[in-house]
Amino acid sequence: MTGTSPGTRSAARAREQWLTPGVRGIGSASFLADVGHEIPTALLPSLLTSTLGAPAAALGAIEGVSDALAGAARFGGGVLADDPARRRKVAVGGYTATAVFGAATAGATAVWQVGVLRAAAWTARGLRVPARNALLADIVPAGAYGRAYGFERMMDNLGAIFGPLLALVLVAWIGVQGAIGLSVIPGLLAAAAIVYAIRRTPRPEIRGRVPLKIRVRPVLSGDLGRLMGAVAAFEVATSPPRC
Repeated sequence: MTGTSPGTRSAARAREQWLTPGVRGIGSASFLADVGHEIPTALLPSLLTSTLGAPAAALGAIEGVSDALAGAARFGGGVLADDPARRRKVAVGGYTATAVFGAATAGATAVWQVGVLRAAAWTARGLRVPARNALLADIVPAGAYGRAYGFERMMDNLGAIFGPLLALVLVAWIGVQGAIGLSVIPGLLAAAAIVYAIRRTPRPEIRGRVPLKIRVRPVLSGDLGRLMGAVAAFEVATSPPRC
């Protein structure tokens, strides 16, 4: 007599508890969003230097400002993500805005336009990250956080690999600006995937509007503060210099 062993059944039940349609939706959004924003990222040097005739220093300035704004936006996005109602809107809006602003650089006719659109896209990207992470925490049990976040990171990294490869194919087909313009498609599909995930997430309890307030002291107190200090030191020590 053949049958499924108790261990196999237990593993299958554990898988069903965390790899839900909502988790798959968020993972798909991470994959598609990375494909969408890696295309203009890979082609930005060519757009600035070859198409617009800008010096290499312009690329460094644009990327530096955009990365700084993305980091600051994550801090503000964390405040918004603390409110269950706001985090859903921020997630959808962030994915949509990143796709639109990133693809819009295809129509830029001046370096400053590229800088403004790139900064706007990266700011929206920074805002959406805490909201996405909070949504993921809403739909998986605490004991499966590692698997769920590992799955999301895996999908994100796959998108980072596939995006530049797709950019090469698109450039050979329709050129740099056309390829950047088409990057809006996977970006908007990512926003649709987030909507799909939200619709399969339990609705948050109705409560009064949470006032927006940046409170750093509770984060830096106790064991959490020591952990955050260690993580911050690690990030500083491992940050590669950018040329």
